[in-house]
Amino acid sequence: YMTRRMSLQLLSSILLNKATYNVMRMYISSSENLVTILCLLRDPSPHITLDSFQVFKIFVANPNKPPEVVKILFDNKVKLVKYLEGLHKEREGSDEQYRDEKQLVISTLEGLEI
Repeated sequence: YMTRRMSLQLLSSILLNKATYNVMRMYISSSENLVTILCLLRDPSPHITLDSFQVFKIFVANPNKPPEVVKILFDNKVKLVKYLEGLHKEREGSDEQYRDEKQLVISTLEGLEI
């Protein structure tokens, strides 16, 4: 548990750091990395799912998604939207940033086309 959690937090901080922009671009261009994050989104631990969401939103927000990443997101968008709508619902009342980011991810997924 701790290894996954700390790894996700480190990954998130690396991907969101402007100094490592090229690393982020390479990471989010990989469909294998997306599949890994999607699996971690289903983890039973709420901390792991929240940390996974922080990485997942980067994949979704990327305006230049490679075709294989778009296909995975498109093929799973109905399930993803349904899952995300219920993800950490209790947090939305007290964390405005989380609520806004989650809504943006959901809206982006709903508008996704191939």
